[in-house]
Amino acid sequence: MKKKIKFIIAFLIIGLESFGNMSAVTVVLEENLIRKNNFVSKEDLMDSITMARLGPGATTSNMVAYLGNKIYGFWGGVIATVCYTILPLLVIIAISEIIDKIIEYEVVMSALKGCLVGICVLFVNSSVSMGKKILLNNYNIFIFLLSIVI
Repeated sequence: MKKKIKFIIAFLIIGLESFGNMSAVTVVLEENLIRKNNFVSKEDLMDSITMARLGPGATTSNMVAYLGNKIYGFWGGVIATVCYTILPLLVIIAISEIIDKIIEYEVVMSALKGCLVGICVLFVNSSVSMGKKILLNNYNIFIFLLSIVI
């Protein structure tokens, strides 16, 4: 029971921390599911990226559903997806009335730009960490370097 509560709390936290694109979500998933709770492996996270891109719909939600399913089966995927989406939805509803007024302040825009830089650094760190397991042969290294150049 304690593990199931940790599972729910982990996905609620992931939902609150992962506003943004797949890069931001990948970092948060790695931190909460691999490092803190040891629910899945890095290989499972990489598999979730692949499977999420193959399926229809939002990539990040597909990743969450895949990982929840990996941990607790079908209902794990459903619960993970609901937990991932419910708190951000409530936050968006709560701030929707004041967002136009907040964005006018220069300090808010500067803070948002600073957050973007932080997310980029976290994504690069996470990518390098996961890449160490993947880049085992010359072909993979060549494809990786080619994609960076492009």
